Amino acid sequence: MPDGVLLAFDEVSVVFRGRGARSAGTTALNRVSLAIAPGVSVGVIGDSGAGKSTMCRVAAGLVRPSAGRIVVDGADLTTAAPREWQQARRHVGLVFQDALGSFNPMRPVEDGVAMPLLSYADFTASERRRAVGLAMEQVGLQASQMTRYPHEFSGGQIQRLAIARALTTKPRLLMLDEPVSALDVSIRAQILNLLIDLGRSLSLTFLVISSDPAVVRHLAATTLVLFAGQVIEAAPTEALFERPLHPYTISLLALRDPEMAWREEGLSASHAQARVTQIVSEGCRFAGTCPLERPRCRGEAPDLAVIGAERAVRCYSRGASAA
Repeated sequence: MPDGVLLAFDEVSVVFRGRGARSAGTTALNRVSLAIAPGVSVGVIGDSGAGKSTMCRVAAGLVRPSAGRIVVDGADLTTAAPREWQQARRHVGLVFQDALGSFNPMRPVEDGVAMPLLSYADFTASERRRAVGLAMEQVGLQASQMTRYPHEFSGGQIQRLAIARALTTKPRLLMLDEPVSALDVSIRAQILNLLIDLGRSLSLTFLVISSDPAVVRHLAATTLVLFAGQVIEAAPTEALFERPLHPYTISLLALRDPEMAWREEGLSASHAQARVTQIVSEGCRFAGTCPLERPRCRGEAPDLAVIGAERAVRCYSRGASAA
């Protein structure tokens, strides 16, 4: 486990148990590892159902891992009590995917923005109100607006309020779960630029979860690609977008950039559209869809092979030949 990390997963798995004694359950994460150092934001991309939001919920302490270790700001929280989680997570903020749904429509937004502070007894009512006002001003809103109700704000303003809530405890790490997916294109750019500005002015590091690769490219220095609960590729963000190695990554990016299809023979957005229904239970999770498939792919799962100093890929066709 690297020293000085803000958040680390060490071979973390999450299995949601099904109903009945014979049910094997659903594996949402399968031996996922990552390490986020101060100042080096990390993005995670993948399809819906890949396990991205589960990663965020595990890091937030909302879901307990079935196996592996979690370290938050130097504290091993694998077996920690709820109170220990609270203290360790004081400087880790979370922006939920459903920003509007995270606010009580019957209460002024001040209550929702102040929610993280309620876990800490050392904040008085006046201090909470002052922290809410400061956080709202940091995201481009006025402190006087805290007495309004959620329906009085636009979608972009609600997203700003969700970010303000995450800022109230002065976090070092900000976890963003699909931070702009519910917004119009013009508003998305404003929110992304706001996050970049906040990262610089407040020395924030991001964990960005998104099904839109462009969002991760905008905010993260390093990108992990998640497929069926496994990390199947990891690389510096620009290197991954310029030269994706795993066939799944190529097909995922081809959905957003059809011109990418020519770069790799036989790989296109059509493979991305078919991949979810083609997952096999043994071997490579992309077997059955991948045009680069080898005989061993269906029966033997590949390891995450390190390539050079900064890249890794889980693929028999790419792991050895791509170095």
